[in-house]
Amino acid sequence: MLNRSSKHSNFALVILIGALLLIFHRLLVGEAFFWGLPSLQFYPWREYALDTFRSGHLPFWNPYNGSGAPLLANYQSALLYPLNWFGLVLPIAWSMSVTAVVHLFIAGCGMWMFTGKVGLTELGRGMSAISFALTGYLVARLGTYPTIFAAAWIPWLMWAALKVLADARRRDIGWLAVFAAMQLLAGHAQTTYYSMLLLAIFSMWWGISQRVKWQRLLLLVVGIVVGAGIASAQLLPTAELLAQSQRSGGVDYDTVMNFSYAPARMMNFIAPNIFGTPANGTYATKGAFFEDAVYLGFIPLISALVAIVTWAWGKLRRSKRPEYFSSVPFWLVIVLVAFVLALGKHSSIFPFLYEHIPTFAMFQAPVRWHIWTVFGLSVLAGIGVGMWTRGYWVLFGTRLATAAAVGAALLALVAPEFLPAELVQEQAFSNLIQAVITTGIIGALAGILTLAQPELPIGSRYKWWMTAVWLVIAGDLVYAGWGLNPTVPASFYDKQEVSASQPNTRGYWPTAIDEALKFDDDGYLQFDDYPAAVARQAAYRASELPNLNLIDRLPQLNNFEPLLIDAFKQYADLIDRHPAQRDTLLRAAGVGYVYDHEGKAVSIGSSATRAWFVDAACWHPDRESLEKALVTNWNPAQVVHLIGQGECSTESSAGAESNTVDTISDSSDSVILKVTANRAGWLVLADAYYPGWEVTLDGKSADIQQANLMFRAVQIPAGTSEVRFEYHFRWLLPGLLISITSLLVVLVLFRSKEPDLPTG
Repeated sequence: MLNRSSKHSNFALVILIGALLLIFHRLLVGEAFFWGLPSLQFYPWREYALDTFRSGHLPFWNPYNGSGAPLLANYQSALLYPLNWFGLVLPIAWSMSVTAVVHLFIAGCGMWMFTGKVGLTELGRGMSAISFALTGYLVARLGTYPTIFAAAWIPWLMWAALKVLADARRRDIGWLAVFAAMQLLAGHAQTTYYSMLLLAIFSMWWGISQRVKWQRLLLLVVGIVVGAGIASAQLLPTAELLAQSQRSGGVDYDTVMNFSYAPARMMNFIAPNIFGTPANGTYATKGAFFEDAVYLGFIPLISALVAIVTWAWGKLRRSKRPEYFSSVPFWLVIVLVAFVLALGKHSSIFPFLYEHIPTFAMFQAPVRWHIWTVFGLSVLAGIGVGMWTRGYWVLFGTRLATAAAVGAALLALVAPEFLPAELVQEQAFSNLIQAVITTGIIGALAGILTLAQPELPIGSRYKWWMTAVWLVIAGDLVYAGWGLNPTVPASFYDKQEVSASQPNTRGYWPTAIDEALKFDDDGYLQFDDYPAAVARQAAYRASELPNLNLIDRLPQLNNFEPLLIDAFKQYADLIDRHPAQRDTLLRAAGVGYVYDHEGKAVSIGSSATRAWFVDAACWHPDRESLEKALVTNWNPAQVVHLIGQGECSTESSAGAESNTVDTISDSSDSVILKVTANRAGWLVLADAYYPGWEVTLDGKSADIQQANLMFRAVQIPAGTSEVRFEYHFRWLLPGLLISITSLLVVLVLFRSKEPDLPTG
């Protein structure tokens, strides 16, 4: 079933490069992506990490968000992903944007290699490569960098797995390990999980259908394990954060079902902009366009359907079927399963799986199962093009379909002249008219290509015709992806001079105001209108919405990232649930000012500081008791609440206000304080309590207590003391040891002189 001998040109990949340059031409003049996560997460994390590294510290900790939060352990920061290191020598924002586009090319190359290994024709390989690389699923969500980076390695993993199953050579296992490591380091656990699951199912199906001995399946496991070993320097700290996070016990039902695929969105398979597009502000429905995008081209979709119908009807005698045609039912099942799972709450299946099957409560957005859908349809498209013939009935039907497509386009073009003005002015109707015209044109081009197909798939005429097919597919997808990733000058990310409402304190965005200014109808990042964000880019950049504040080194209590320290999330929930105690809770978190509905910083009315001294402590047996105390007549300047066994003193001694706490040094991974106290008591530091932080008191080790639910406290004697908090990444040495050992294993696999492993 594998193609070992045919030689194909790579011109389809040249066309793919041209299409990418056309869609993302603004990057050629130095602009960069900004809408959504590039500016709110990925750039701030990357810029701060590289700045920290250049200053002589390893980027383990982000002190500017969430009262401090792990940075390297934050999986989506993907600091150890090799293709993210270009920012060390190139402008960061620009290089991040270009790297994202390069991953679309990597995805296309991988599909070209995989379908070539399966044995598809050159035309089919090009169709699969172009349609997968430019599918709306990838292009529309290109700004979610880790998703694209992880998805780009799926076809490469499939290619390497086929090589292991077919040849069982050591270097093939090495390639599988390398690609697995790249995907694991790319930073998107959901896409990686779906990918690995697809790889496992495909490998088992292939092994059974091709009667591959079970030892070769074990070699696949070896390759994946070695790849995970390479990535362990990232996976170990992420596992620690996951265990400490709000997602350690799974994700709640409403969050999981967010972004379920509505059945009406099926029309996007045929026409990508039938509901409009945020690229020009015509998107006429609710929801996020990029989450629902699935378009892979009109011609590839028809080709995939032809493959399915031909297999279902059995029109080809078994002797005339290409070997790769036997995989049609497998890919059909993958597409159908993915489509059903993507429906999420719109069917009864996913809710049942959420309740009863492990792993279905791990991630939100069931619509992301469509990565299987677009991958499977892209492969089927490459298979189905082999059924593209010049038989009598094919040509007869094509002439009728071409005429119908032209007629539909012309009818849609003139229809507004004969319909009520009120209807014509409706955005939804305008979108429908535009979609019919566009689909009619593409359909007509598909018909013309079919009618112009050479008699035999050989010679220069066929080469020119095949190139025309690829160009039409690429042009269709360029049109569909146009404007879905708006850019701004890279200077957008330059540091700004800012002044806090109160120095040495944190700011705070109330949840409702934060979300409204980002995503409401008049917010900076409207889901239905990308040009609006471009027009307001200066105001958006100056807003200091989280995590834009990290660029300007402006501390905030807010933290916009997927994995939050669980205690931080609970503390933030307390602030939202108890508005009467809001200012007290904020002062206890070192917050001195709050942003209002206009984005202006407003003082909360009394002084706040990041560290202070109290001489009264109240111990609680559990977190529930402590939370209740935090919202009941509590003065954080007088009493610290701790978890453990002990008395509960709620009154501070007279004269405690005369004690002083001064900051001597503050960096990403250490805080040094000088405390002068007239009696023994507690130093409270409003920084996140997290494993790895250690404290010394005048050079001697001391204990850190979890204070006020999410912060740190250290018992201090009377007098003057130097308190040094330092973050020691506990998994650094084990992670590096495993990663280096695994890399050496891969090196041995590549350098081995033996051509093959025992095959049996």
